[in-house]
Amino acid sequence: MNHIGNWAMGACTLILGICGLFVAARAGHGVGYYGGLGFFLFAVFFVFLLIKVSFDGAEEEERH
Repeated sequence: MNHIGNWAMGACTLILGICGLFVAARAGHGVGYYGGLGFFLFAVFFVFLLIKVSFDGAEEEERH
């Protein structure tokens, strides 16, 4: 479990992504709305990337 930093960064990013949804909900329309949704989508893809990197790294460690 050497990739605990990736998991911690993923959790923080997920919290910020949810905050982006709250920003989009409060804005209603315009830059705040699209910015909040865009940040949420970025956060989701980034969390999935961190999960992939963590599992790929664990598989690589098992081989050696």
